[in-house]
Amino acid sequence: MSTARLHLVTNHPDATEPEAAGAPLWDVPVPLTSANTAPPPFPVDVFPRWLGDMVTGVARFTATDPAMAGTLAVAVLSACAGGRLEVEPVAGWREPVNIFAAVIAGPGERKSPVHRAMTAPLFAAQSTLADAMRPRIAEAAALRDIADRQAEQAKAAAAKATDPHKRDDAAAEAVAAAIAAEAITVPGLPRLIVDDATPEALIGLMAANGGRMAIISDEGGIFDTLAGRYSGAPNLDPYLKGHAGQPMSNERQTREGASIDKPALTVCVMAQPVVLRQFGGNAGLAGRGLPARFLFALPASMAGYRPVDTPPVPEQVTAGYRHRVHDLAATFAEWTDPAVVVLTDDARQVRRAAAEQVEAELRPGGSLHDMREWGNKLSGATLRLAGLLHVAHHPADAWRQPIDADRMADAVCLAEFFAAHYRTAVAAITADTATETARRVLAIVTAKGMTTFTRRELHRRCHRQLPRAADVTAVLDVLTAHGWIRGTDSGYEVHPRAAQLAAGSGDTVTTGPDSSVSAAHTP
Repeated sequence: MSTARLHLVTNHPDATEPEAAGAPLWDVPVPLTSANTAPPPFPVDVFPRWLGDMVTGVARFTATDPAMAGTLAVAVLSACAGGRLEVEPVAGWREPVNIFAAVIAGPGERKSPVHRAMTAPLFAAQSTLADAMRPRIAEAAALRDIADRQAEQAKAAAAKATDPHKRDDAAAEAVAAAIAAEAITVPGLPRLIVDDATPEALIGLMAANGGRMAIISDEGGIFDTLAGRYSGAPNLDPYLKGHAGQPMSNERQTREGASIDKPALTVCVMAQPVVLRQFGGNAGLAGRGLPARFLFALPASMAGYRPVDTPPVPEQVTAGYRHRVHDLAATFAEWTDPAVVVLTDDARQVRRAAAEQVEAELRPGGSLHDMREWGNKLSGATLRLAGLLHVAHHPADAWRQPIDADRMADAVCLAEFFAAHYRTAVAAITADTATETARRVLAIVTAKGMTTFTRRELHRRCHRQLPRAADVTAVLDVLTAHGWIRGTDSGYEVHPRAAQLAAGSGDTVTTGPDSSVSAAHTP
C-alpha cells in the first residue's frame, strides 16, 4: 500500500486540514475518475522463459510497459494455435483458443516497434509456408490449364459432331472433361497474418487458409471499419462467428460463395484512446456483443521517463523466440482438424473454483456486475488463455498432454489482469469529457508543483488541453466542484495534498521514473 493510501486509511474519511494558520479547512477531494485503483502490471511470469525473456527484453529495449509486448505475445500464440487446438474442460464443452485483444496506448508510445518485434516470426513462418507451396501451386496451375484446354477441345468436338450417337458421346466426354477441370483447385499462397481487411475479404482469406486468419495491427483502422466508418452496416459475421467458431459463409464473395465450417479468427489491435472510445461507445457494436469479446490492455505511459539508450534484446533470446514461434506456426498450419486437450484433475479443480468466483462476482455488488456482457465470457476466455499458455510451455507436444493445474492457475492470473484492464477501459469509454480534461489538467498542476494560479496562468500552462477560454471555465468548475481547488481573491489555490491524494486515488501521480500522468498502472 502506498504512503498516500496509508495516510488516508489512518484518518477519518471526512478529515479536513488547514492550508495555513487561520485558513479555511480543506475537505478530502472527490476523485476525478471512477477507477479508484490503477490496473495491475502484466504477469510476465505466466510465460515460459523463452517467451517471458522476449517480452521483458522488448519492453526494456523499447522503454515500454511489458503489458504491450505481453498482450501481443498472447495474440501471436493465438495466431499459431487458433483453429488447431481446443480445450475440453468437461465432456461436451470444447473451447477454441483464438482470442481478440486490444492494446490501448497514445501516440508516440512506440507501438510499432513492439508490434514489429513480436510478430516477425509469424511473417517468417508465412514466407516458409509460401516457399514450400509454390511448386504445388505451379503444378496445380499447369494441370488446370491442361484440363481446361482439353475441356475446350472436347466441347468444340461435341459441337461439330453431326451423327446423333457420336454427338451424344462427344457431349458426355465434354461434360466429363469440364468436371475434371473444375475439380482441379489451384491453391493460393498461404497467409497467417494480415494487417487489415474488409469483412468480405476476410471471409475469403479465412476460406483459403483452412478457416484461420490473424489480424494483428499496430493501428486501430479495423476498429474504424467495424464502427461503420466506411460502411453504414459492416458485416460483423467474420468477427462474431470467427471468435465463437460457428459456421459462416458469404455467397457474395465468389460465384460459388465462401463457406467455412469452423472459423478461427485472431484479432489484436493497437489503438489510441480516442479510437477505443469510438469503438467501445458504439451502441450497435455493443448490442451485438463485439466489444465484450475483446481482452483490453492499457499499458502505462513511460513518456518523460524513458532512458535515451537501452540495451537491445539479447540475440539468443530473439533467436529462441523466433525459432519456437516459427515452428509452432508452421506445424499447426499443416493440420486440418484441431487437437483436443483436456485438464488434469487438479486443473479441473482450479478451473471450477475460478468459475464459481466469476459467477459470484456477476451478482449485484460484485466486481463483474457492471460489465456482465464481458464477465459472462470470462470463464471461456480463461480456458482459451490456459490453452495458449499450455502451448507456450510445451511447444513440441502440447497436443499430446493435458493442461495441468499450474497452467490453469496462470490462466486465471492472466484473466484477472485483463478483467482489471477491461474495467479501466470501460471507465475511459464512459468518462465525461470535461472530467477527463480536468484530470489531465490536475496532473499538470501537481507535476509542476503549482500551489496557486490565476485563470490566465492556467490557460498559458495548459493551452494544449484548454485551447479556448470556455474550456478553462469548464475545468475550473469541475476542479472546484470536486474540491481539488478553490477560489481566492487573487485567483485559485490548490489543495495542499493534491499530488498525494491524486496518486492514492488513481487520478494522477507525482513525478518520478515509475510514474504516469494517465490513470494507468506503474510498470
